[in-house]
Amino acid sequence: MSKIACASVAGAVVCLLSGFGALAEDPGAGGGAVGGGAGGRPTDLSASKQKKLDKKFDLVKETLGVTDEEWKVLEPKVEAVRSLSKQGRLTISGKKKKGAADDPNQPQIDLEQKILELRKLAAIKDTDTRTLRDKLKEYRDTREKCNADLKKARNELRELLTPRQEVQMVLMGLLD
Repeated sequence: MSKIACASVAGAVVCLLSGFGALAEDPGAGGGAVGGGAGGRPTDLSASKQKKLDKKFDLVKETLGVTDEEWKVLEPKVEAVRSLSKQGRLTISGKKKKGAADDPNQPQIDLEQKILELRKLAAIKDTDTRTLRDKLKEYRDTREKCNADLKKARNELRELLTPRQEVQMVLMGLLD
């Protein structure tokens, strides 16, 4: 591979790394119901946010070097991993870690609901120990399910990739 081609690929990877982070930080840019738009991307975004999202996905497609037909299979898998990764950025404080977006169009996920319930109970001084333990167990079970869903989505995506494409997805932060 020529030095120019290597530099182009490296530049694309850097853009993707920063692009997916910006996408997750941009409120509303990555949420919405999966299955709405092309390849399962959300359709309830403003035109400018949709354009940004389309650009980022086009860059992923280009970096992976896939055909339109191959992308039709890969795109929903990429979106699923991106969306589930964003959900995993929730913290027990109920705040989102850096890179997690707030999307008013997306229904509250189970984990977020469990965090809110736990915070409410913790604020009540006379909540009995059993109730606290039960809610904490519900939170942990839900968090495990979210992590399992993300792992499954990543494995499904990984199965469709060549080793070179897998490396590129790791560099983009979508695979581990």
